[in-house]
Amino acid sequence: MLKIYHLAGLTKAEANRLNSSTGGWDSEPRFARYADITSFADSAQIVTALLEREYNLVAVVDSANLDDGFTLTNHIEADWQENDDVVALPGRHRSTSVGDLIVSDDEVTYVVDKCGFNKLGSAS
Repeated sequence: MLKIYHLAGLTKAEANRLNSSTGGWDSEPRFARYADITSFADSAQIVTALLEREYNLVAVVDSANLDDGFTLTNHIEADWQENDDVVALPGRHRSTSVGDLIVSDDEVTYVVDKCGFNKLGSAS
């Protein structure tokens, strides 16, 4: 079993502030972390974000294979929430992408990277 966590998106107010003339990616630590996580997937920033609850559990996948976890939580031919080996939490969720987390049965956390996965260590 794999637990799939998605990086929580910016709220509408945060997006407005980010895009304002006084905003920008460096205007708040959360904005800078969000940009760095989605662009560079730095493990220290991801652990910080996870501890600050910037990730949401979106699914449990009946597989131990990271590639399966990624593929089964992506909109490929249909909404991934309809896949047989996926238990999706309520709500509408996007596809799993760079910066998201996959936690294995043995509590090892992996971040989805631009190509493959990076092991972060034990989840708390």
